[in-house]
Amino acid sequence: MKNKGHLLLWIVGFLLLDLYFNLIPRLITLDVLPWLAYAVGFYVVAHLFARYVLKLKGLTDFGLQLQKGWFTFLMIGFVIGFLNWSLKYLAFYLMGKFEVTGLMEASYIVPMLAQALFGMLLASAINDVICRGYWLPYFRKNNLMAFYILFTTIVYALDDSWNEGITITNFIFSAVLGISLAYTVVKTGTIWMAIGIHWGANMMYRAMFGFNGQGVWQVEQLQDGVVYEWVSIGTTALIFPIVYLLLRNRKPSEAPSEMQLKATPEIAA
Repeated sequence: MKNKGHLLLWIVGFLLLDLYFNLIPRLITLDVLPWLAYAVGFYVVAHLFARYVLKLKGLTDFGLQLQKGWFTFLMIGFVIGFLNWSLKYLAFYLMGKFEVTGLMEASYIVPMLAQALFGMLLASAINDVICRGYWLPYFRKNNLMAFYILFTTIVYALDDSWNEGITITNFIFSAVLGISLAYTVVKTGTIWMAIGIHWGANMMYRAMFGFNGQGVWQVEQLQDGVVYEWVSIGTTALIFPIVYLLLRNRKPSEAPSEMQLKATPEIAA
């Protein structure tokens, strides 16, 4: 019963954070400053829940520890995500999914990209905390890391239905991306590279479409079709061999937070 009670506690915490992140923007229209408060508020809620309910050290136990190389992982991830999404949009352009008729003025591009650079970092990190970082200490403590990639991939694919709905192709797309992101967590012991990949991909998306459908370029005559969804899946699948080659020689990392967990048996589920 004790084990079931602890597991239930972790599930409740996950639902709390997930609903906070996904439900609030759907109930309330958030301008820049309110959105920033909402994003910062997520980290406050997550930290307090981790520290005082789950009895962890705080956000660092969700894979956000600033260990040696964390910034390098973040930046490598950013480059991978940005270039991969660039490849995808290039493929879409060559296939005729949209037309580019011009370039927006610098007075629009600069503030939009600056807002995107900071906002997408916060949003990407929140998503990775919820779908991967939150479950990292639980799976470590209970010696379940062999199932971590499968579990978090399913969680991520289901969570993405908030944005894209539940369709076969979207589930496959999210699963393909989720496997790559979870693999980086297993190999590095943190979620920094996963955040970077998310961040870079989201930055390229904002460069294309901004926050209101208008990005750096003037894009017109957008086309829809299943073929584009499969191209998106195919290009996204290229991320895994890249991260595999980069991390294949690393042993699965035992981060400082894991050592802390070994000394706190009261949080076992």
